Amino acid sequence: MIRAIAIDIDGTMTYEDRRLDIAAVEAVRRAEREGFPVIISTGNILCFAEAVAILLGTSGPLIAEDGGIVFDRASQREFVLGSRVEAERGLSALRREFGEVKQTRSSWMRLTGLTIAPGSIDVRLAMEIFSREGLSLVAVDSGFAIHIKDPYVNKGNALRKVAQILGITLPEIAAIGDAPNDLEMLKLAGLSFAVANSHEAVKRNVNHVTSKPYGEGVAEAIEKIISLR
Repeated sequence: MIRAIAIDIDGTMTYEDRRLDIAAVEAVRRAEREGFPVIISTGNILCFAEAVAILLGTSGPLIAEDGGIVFDRASQREFVLGSRVEAERGLSALRREFGEVKQTRSSWMRLTGLTIAPGSIDVRLAMEIFSREGLSLVAVDSGFAIHIKDPYVNKGNALRKVAQILGITLPEIAAIGDAPNDLEMLKLAGLSFAVANSHEAVKRNVNHVTSKPYGEGVAEAIEKIISLR
């Protein structure tokens, strides 16, 4: 039985230009009214995730920095699941190769990695450089930023921590997402959904693909979760 729902933000609850789809707001609030704590899961920084949670009215823990940070709102405890030390070395290696590499505005505030502006570098080439330099790093394109991080920093490992905090099992969590950085979370969840606008690799690795995109897809997924109960 599903007891909580983890939902990505950008591209899932928002349109491509990052405007919030109002359909997602209504659906998330309905989920909370029906007794499903909603877990905000984002590649963005913690203060962004916390602001979104407050405005939406969610009650579950928060996953930020692509899984590098888990915040338990009930106890106000913050769990840091990685480091940015290796990512800084990776950035230096990229700069030696490409010259100046543009970071996102939030990159300097991150504790567990850093983010490069989308389109600044080729992800596959970045991975080749990291391998050549002996760096244990991955580069993941979320569609909104390129995340440079330790391999074990991902939303899936963060979801394990969230399940522990909530006192439930991973099969009791449903997850909704759209991008490759959601894959680990979607694969571990007991029930997984990709909104219609999702990356093809994501669609191939979920239980359900919604017929509608963005927030309307979120609403469709939440309706399905509620009906299964």
